[in-house]
Amino acid sequence: MNFKINNKTGSPVKYEKEVHSLCDFAQQRLGFEKPPSIFLNHDKRNAGDTLAKTGYYDPNTMEIHVFATGRHPKDILRSIAHELVHHNQNMNGEFEDSGYAGKGYAQKNPHLRKMETEANDPMLFRDWEDSLKEKENTIYNERRNRKMSIKDWKNNELNENLTRKWGFKMDLGNLSEAKDKKPDEDGDGVPDWADKKPGQDDHAEDDKDKEEIEAKDPEKVHRYNTPDDYRTTKKQKKEMGDKEKSVKENEGDSEDNTGEKEPEGAGDKPKKKGKKKMSAKQQKYFGKKKDADKAVNEIMRRVAKRIMRMKKGKK
Repeated sequence: MNFKINNKTGSPVKYEKEVHSLCDFAQQRLGFEKPPSIFLNHDKRNAGDTLAKTGYYDPNTMEIHVFATGRHPKDILRSIAHELVHHNQNMNGEFEDSGYAGKGYAQKNPHLRKMETEANDPMLFRDWEDSLKEKENTIYNERRNRKMSIKDWKNNELNENLTRKWGFKMDLGNLSEAKDKKPDEDGDGVPDWADKKPGQDDHAEDDKDKEEIEAKDPEKVHRYNTPDDYRTTKKQKKEMGDKEKSVKENEGDSEDNTGEKEPEGAGDKPKKKGKKKMSAKQQKYFGKKKDADKAVNEIMRRVAKRIMRMKKGKK
């Protein structure tokens, strides 16, 4: 069905495609046979009034007039949807002998009140809006259409916002948290992004060379060892050193043993010596110290006793 849209706003209308889409949807839903004419009017004075008219329908001329000045396109489309319901009511003959249509008709005329209730049902506009979002991928239904996770949807939105803001594009799929595979699949200790031989052990040749050198000259092995092998070599060296030390001690013991018998009690542990007696000077000093300690203890005892008496007196 062809709908005629008359732009009287004085500026280009960017939502004309949506107006045609809404009118087609309403015609299929409501079933009216004749298309109305739609006028987008400019009225600066009306736009400045808080409770001014947003639009009206003329049943005689089958014209829908919507005041578009200073309004959001979605709000304009919502007004058109409201008036399309009135157009359908006119096609059904509901405006004939409708009764009082003056000021306050929505409160005074039950028939017109019922018609306004039908026109104010927001589901016509909502169903049309949702039908568009189901067809086209938008931020509102993208996750539902593609069945992506919240994390993937968030990363996709972040990617698009960065591209639009800074003018560059990055692949968030390359982040480590987005990868399912391990950073080192071949287990050679080198991450995949720096691996010169992915899928192969980078140290395989070194290990082979090390085995050949070990067979020829075991002393040179430590030059080709990995850190773990190097620590093992140091441990082996320590054990060898301990063995050499024990051998030398045994040799020294054998040289010292000339066949002479050790005197009795030579191998016994030395007896602990008793306490040394203090000199007269030391006794005098420590004696004075003990007396001083006793005097201090006596003073503290008396002070504590006096404090207890004072506390009892206060009680």
